[in-house]
Amino acid sequence: MKYEIRKREDGKKAIFDENGNMVSPDWYDWIWEDGLVKNESKYYIVMKDGKRAIFDKDGNRLTEWFDGISSKGLVKGQSNLYVAVKNGKHAIFDINGNQITKEWYDWINPDGLVDGRGEYYKAKENEKWAIFDKDGKQISEWFDEIYSYGLVIGESNLYVARKDWKEAIFDINGNRITDWHDEIQPEGLVRGRGNLYIAWRNHKKAIFDITGKQISPDWFYWIWQDGFLEGENDYYIAGKFGLGRDFIYAIFDRNGKMITPGWFDDISLEGLLQKESDYYVARKDGRDAIFDKDGNQITQWFDKILPNGLVKGECDYFIACNGEECAIYYKNGQKVSEDFSRVCVRNSKETTFNENLGIVKFEMYDGTILAIEFKPVYPYKKEEFLDYTKLLNI
Repeated sequence: MKYEIRKREDGKKAIFDENGNMVSPDWYDWIWEDGLVKNESKYYIVMKDGKRAIFDKDGNRLTEWFDGISSKGLVKGQSNLYVAVKNGKHAIFDINGNQITKEWYDWINPDGLVDGRGEYYKAKENEKWAIFDKDGKQISEWFDEIYSYGLVIGESNLYVARKDWKEAIFDINGNRITDWHDEIQPEGLVRGRGNLYIAWRNHKKAIFDITGKQISPDWFYWIWQDGFLEGENDYYIAGKFGLGRDFIYAIFDRNGKMITPGWFDDISLEGLLQKESDYYVARKDGRDAIFDKDGNQITQWFDKILPNGLVKGECDYFIACNGEECAIYYKNGQKVSEDFSRVCVRNSKETTFNENLGIVKFEMYDGTILAIEFKPVYPYKKEEFLDYTKLLNI
């Protein structure tokens, strides 16, 4: 059954079903679209004379009239709980009207227990936050801030708390398991996706494990981990200031070893870091070259190297450009095509290699398809030629 909110000339609102029957028992000052109207649940919130209450699709009022009611939880179909506000205080109730929280607080965050993602909730009182379990038992001390990641939303038994402008990780028993840092990134350990975390101190970052051991060899101004904390890849990029105060970058492994032969102006995030291949593109002094994971430079320096092909793990070939001319190369640096215009590269929204046919297809933004032939280093069985819109040897 579909439902909609209709509005009268006097501004009052009511809910009607798809057959035109009025579902709400009256016309109200306001009705929220969450819940019944969005097919999230059979409940909805109305406002009358400044007060709010929850009704079901049969028109039964399930709650008393409160100053405010959060749509998260019962109304959104996430749980049988909701947060209500009375006289500026918040409390959690169940569908039968039973008060779950032992006290009324200045604020209750619906993340976790109320929205169905965990068995805990955060409450705020006198500008401090604490975590409580579903029975109302306080399991943490009062902090300046507690983040919802981790324990609160069922990701792990850990949480990050802030006190006196410093942050640390605590376990479910209230034990602090890390040093105090300026900031802690929740990805990885706190979110239950690995045993590592990133901490900030004096505007720099470092990676630590669950024991507090520093994994990164130094504190860096920038760390791009892209799954490293979660164990999805074995490398991360770190950045620091070089000459002229510009960032320079290097790749490190899980042992803190720098696998790049030096620091570069830029490093492509595609390829090695995304487990697509054993290669990456590094840029220095306005030129690109491809390196392998052992730090060996396998190509000469070009004005531009595309990640398509070799670096993305698609094949053993890559496209490189000098000036306005480009060509296709084998991974050993052997040139296997004639030169073609850099316009193909610049205006292509998708580039696809076909080693078997010896063709690179460029799909342009205007819908045109261009193809460049190259000679595979190792001959492949020739198949029937693809029906491209246009075939050009430029």
